[in-house]
Amino acid sequence: MKKYWAGFVLLFAAVLHISCTSAAGPAFAGGRSFSDSAGRSVEVSETVDSLAPSGPLAQIVLYTLVPDKLAGIAADFSREAREYIDEKYWNLPKFGQFYGKNATLNMEALISAAPQVVVDIGEVKKAIREDMDALQQQLGIPVVFVKATLDTLPETYSLLGELTGDTTRAEALSAYSGKVLEHAASVRAALPEDERVRVYAAMGKAGLNTNAKGSFHAEVLEKVGVLNVADVRPDSKGGGSAVSFEQILLWNPRIILAETEDVRKHILDDPVWESIDAVKNGRVYRIPSAPYSFISNPPSVNRLLGIMWLGHLTYPDYYSRELKKDVKEFYSLFYSIDLTDAQYEKIMKNSY
Repeated sequence: MKKYWAGFVLLFAAVLHISCTSAAGPAFAGGRSFSDSAGRSVEVSETVDSLAPSGPLAQIVLYTLVPDKLAGIAADFSREAREYIDEKYWNLPKFGQFYGKNATLNMEALISAAPQVVVDIGEVKKAIREDMDALQQQLGIPVVFVKATLDTLPETYSLLGELTGDTTRAEALSAYSGKVLEHAASVRAALPEDERVRVYAAMGKAGLNTNAKGSFHAEVLEKVGVLNVADVRPDSKGGGSAVSFEQILLWNPRIILAETEDVRKHILDDPVWESIDAVKNGRVYRIPSAPYSFISNPPSVNRLLGIMWLGHLTYPDYYSRELKKDVKEFYSLFYSIDLTDAQYEKIMKNSY
């Protein structure tokens, strides 16, 4: 009975909180109007000191810009990520995610944490305006949408700087993002078609799943200008497209990117793979994954690092700066981590 009554009180408090908020969202004394990427005008505090991500992608982007303004996180940091993420962020309130097949947004936890604004970051969805308005009405907290694709990261950071007030840092991240993307575009434009390196991304326990050409998760390969040999139907469930070994044999990639060290070892140890050029020439590399994958998961700002890493592997004449310098610079600027040489070697083991 006590448990039931406690739940009723919490629910009543949430309903009361929502009912006291107008359909346009809460108004703030001395507030301002913020124009988000969905074309919505949202009233937010003049100074934003506390915000919440709507999901894992938003969590990463906000962490790179304003880690100390996070009122909570969408998902736990992985064990691998915790080696590089300060412990003070591990136990922040967890809110879950608003979108996706595993949508788990905990509105009670969000209301209890009382962030000044909830930020959704990602691709533009069909009903994004209606979704953001509905969530704002339910929470009684301003909710904004900021568009973020690999191509729009410079604009993403600039808009977030306007929202948070952290314009100096936002413009530094914006400029860096633009520099990486512009360099990749210039390399692609200069590459003769017959010099494009044939690459296969090996996923799944046996390496027989892959991020297909044209898929969202293969975007780094396309930005670098390599030839993704997996010209098959993209998988819509997130596990990668299933292919046969016979197909890989016909594609005969020059480089194989292994999702994990176990996949890399399997490919190198299984004699069935030994006739493929990438294996014969020792060009099977583990995709670095700390604190996040360099290539795909999650599809956020971490992929900028993937462009530089894969560029170094495939087109060293065009990506002529020392790889260690690029990696350390990115970690310092985006993750606020000054990597030691030992940490660098651990992150990049069997990856170059």
